[in-house]
Amino acid sequence: MTERTWTCMCGNFEGKVTGEPALAVWCHCGLCRKQTGSAMQLGVFENMEIIKGDDELIKFEATKGSGTFRNSCSKCGSFCYKVLAGGSKVAPLGALSGDIVKPTCHIFVAHKGNQPIMSPELPQHDEFP
Repeated sequence: MTERTWTCMCGNFEGKVTGEPALAVWCHCGLCRKQTGSAMQLGVFENMEIIKGDDELIKFEATKGSGTFRNSCSKCGSFCYKVLAGGSKVAPLGALSGDIVKPTCHIFVAHKGNQPIMSPELPQHDEFP
C-alpha cells in the first residue's frame, strides 16, 4: 500500500497517510478560500497517522458544536489536517510526498464566487457529496 508523509513548513508537525483517499476534491468553501486564498485540494483518508506535533496544533472549530476541526501549526501557521464531524480525517493533497494525488471532483462550488475553476471537466457539487 502506498504511504505518503507531509509536514508543516517548520517541520514541527508530521503526518502519514496509507493508501489512496476515499475522496479527493477541490474544495471551494469559504473557509478553505479564507485559509489559502483559493480552492484547496483535500483528500479524505481512512488511514491517517500523526507522527509528531499534534499536541502543538491550533484546533479550530469554525462552527461551534459542529465537531469539524481544522488543525494548524501553532508555530508556522500551516494547515496540517482536518477532522470532520463523523471522524473522517482530511489531509492537504498538495503537501503529500510521493506521486501526486489528483482531485476527482469539486465541492462547494456554490460558494466559490466568481473564481474560475481549474479542471472544469471534473464533476461539480454545490455541497459535500
